[in-house]
Amino acid sequence: MKRKFTPLIAAVLASAICFAGCGENAKTPSDTENSTEISNNSNETPQTSAEDEPSEDENSQENNSIPDVDDPTPDAEPEFINGLLVYNGVAYEQFFGNPDMAKDYSDVISTIRNKLDLNIKMYNVLIPTHCGITLPDKFKSYVEPQDVYLNAITNSYSADGIHPINTFDTLMHHRDEYIYFNTDHHWTGRAAYYAYTDFCKAAGIDAIPMDKMTSKKIEGYQGSLSDSDVPGLDNLKDDYVEYFTTDMNIETTLYDDDGTNPQDYSLLHEYAEGRNAYGVFLGGDCPIIVTKNSDGNGKKIAVVKESYGNAFCPFIAYTYGEVHMIDSRYAEINLPDYLAENDINEVIFINNAMATATWQRCEELENLV
Repeated sequence: MKRKFTPLIAAVLASAICFAGCGENAKTPSDTENSTEISNNSNETPQTSAEDEPSEDENSQENNSIPDVDDPTPDAEPEFINGLLVYNGVAYEQFFGNPDMAKDYSDVISTIRNKLDLNIKMYNVLIPTHCGITLPDKFKSYVEPQDVYLNAITNSYSADGIHPINTFDTLMHHRDEYIYFNTDHHWTGRAAYYAYTDFCKAAGIDAIPMDKMTSKKIEGYQGSLSDSDVPGLDNLKDDYVEYFTTDMNIETTLYDDDGTNPQDYSLLHEYAEGRNAYGVFLGGDCPIIVTKNSDGNGKKIAVVKESYGNAFCPFIAYTYGEVHMIDSRYAEINLPDYLAENDINEVIFINNAMATATWQRCEELENLV
């Protein structure tokens, strides 16, 4: 019997969305063996933000050096608390992805590609986590290199027709900005925007310039890695959740896990606050959300995602005419049939590195086909 998803009223949802959006934390491998060497070949071209409409020369990341991360206590050592690396008031989930994990995820993406219609354009977006980008370089030996791991996924596809989008280089060029939280395992809305520009470049479409949107902030965020009862996790640096809005005519509909029972919904839940503030993006994790934007490009696309994708999806909704946001953890559909029934010929798969390194994510994705 299929599970039925019942949306909560706004007041209840506001208190629950944080934990709905923090499912990855419970699924991360903690005792995985350290990785052996993985091939580090990458065909990805870094992409920069459209913010402030820089010149063509300034917009080329190949010509920019990777910035250093501010380190106010260069002689200090990190603490290890509850499996987290804590340094200068910031908590990092450690990453231990290995070649077998990279191959497993690559195989699943290839399997899905082979089961989709050949006319469907398929993108696979890979997102590094906090420790892979902003952890001070002197501590990189504590974790496996995510650029190597993500490149291994990209270089292992056995199916043709997968358009790879590895956002590692792009985010490294913005690593001195606020692109990951201090107290939560997610990325920020600004980081998601930079990944969106990478997608637009791969798709051959124009990204909405950042300065053409309105930036808003929810202050006082303490996320999934903070814990008032654990010394060292009770005094992390405060966060805020940044999100971007546009003046567009967008209708949003929420569906049950099997694609039935449509209900009016909101793309952004601007009442979200406190520990629940990341839930401003899509109201947390929902099985299927569909947006229709009369100001968009008239095209349809599906986004198969986890909670990192929640911050990414609004930019796609601002760009496309119709977007089907499918959470691979909760939707119970046959993806090839769903795409055919809704006349969709583009699909994005987006997962963070920690999620790709779990057998649960591979199983959930494979269950869609």
